[in-house]
Amino acid sequence: MSAIRTRLHRVEAHWHWILVPVVLLVLFLVGYWPRHAARQKLATQASTAEQSVPRVKVVPAVAAEGGRSLVLPGTLAAERQALVNARATGYVRRWLVDIGDRVRAGDVLAELETPELDQQLAQARSALRQKKAAFAQAIANLDYAKVTATREDALLAESLSSKQTNDQAHSQVKVWEANVAAARADIAAAQATVGQLVQLVSFGRVVAPFDGRITQRNIDVGTLVNAGGAPAAANAQPLFRIEANDPIRVFVQVPQAFALSVKDGQTASVSVRQVPGRAFEGRVTRTAGTIDPTSRTLRVEIDVPNPKGELLPGMFADVTIEVAVAHRVVRVPSSAVITDARGVHVATVDASGRVHLVAVVRGLDNGNEIDVIEGLNGGEKVIATPGGDVAEGMRVEAVTNP
Repeated sequence: MSAIRTRLHRVEAHWHWILVPVVLLVLFLVGYWPRHAARQKLATQASTAEQSVPRVKVVPAVAAEGGRSLVLPGTLAAERQALVNARATGYVRRWLVDIGDRVRAGDVLAELETPELDQQLAQARSALRQKKAAFAQAIANLDYAKVTATREDALLAESLSSKQTNDQAHSQVKVWEANVAAARADIAAAQATVGQLVQLVSFGRVVAPFDGRITQRNIDVGTLVNAGGAPAAANAQPLFRIEANDPIRVFVQVPQAFALSVKDGQTASVSVRQVPGRAFEGRVTRTAGTIDPTSRTLRVEIDVPNPKGELLPGMFADVTIEVAVAHRVVRVPSSAVITDARGVHVATVDASGRVHLVAVVRGLDNGNEIDVIEGLNGGEKVIATPGGDVAEGMRVEAVTNP
């Protein structure tokens, strides 16, 4: 029994020395392997992330100094335009021009029938004749009074008439002199009335105020028109509208940054889409001389020769003006500018491929390019179309032609 026990003790001691290293190895593997696996996973993810860096298209920010061609939207308008109304009340007897017709100053556009004015003129002429007859009568009475006064003077000298009778005769001369003056004034007033009515009757011929083209006709034969107004049944529309389109005027709004460089006499180029490949040369004729506080722009008028009538009032045009840049600007694509709650930024990429959001101040935007007044120096690599996930410090692969 003692030998068996001794052998068992030896076996237990032997297994003890074997199990202790095994347990220690298991414990080591249990503690080390998860950490090793985690480190391997992180390394794999980092390698994958390194390999999946987003590619972005970059363009250089271009510094611009000195002058530039400024392209602005413009509106064409007639050099002169007028709404032609009647100055006499009557009915349209006939109209002689229609829309599109060219007319000269003084050409008759329409003729009116003015029966009321004709009657008033006849009455005024009759009153004038009456005034002239009264004047002749007053002259005759004055002559008679003068003869009577002369006779009374002779009789008084011979003591054949009283002093009172002589005074009455001379007073009568003065009375008739006053009557003659009043009759003469009545004639002048009657003549003025006749002249006024003659002028009003002449307004029955509606004439063109200047050379131009008829753009509206709102009357027809028999239409009743009111003096100084529009056709009675045409809801306040004029009889005609006339416009002079040579030269034609173009109005543009120049931004404040370039307002001081626009001068009278400066050349400008005007183009319209309806006449492709053609540029019409014009000159700045005047400016408003003040900046609109709402739009911060200067209203500029440009006159363009239009002898063939190719340009029509109301057209939209692109106006090119050479202007000086008062400050250094850097141009980038309009799509490169990021505007959000943080402000206005441009995403640049440095040499190491890191993104930096640069705060900028915008200038003129023509739809394709935008002038950056502050924030860039020129030469920076700018992300042409930054995505919504672009962030400061993120790593990207910059390419010029993705």
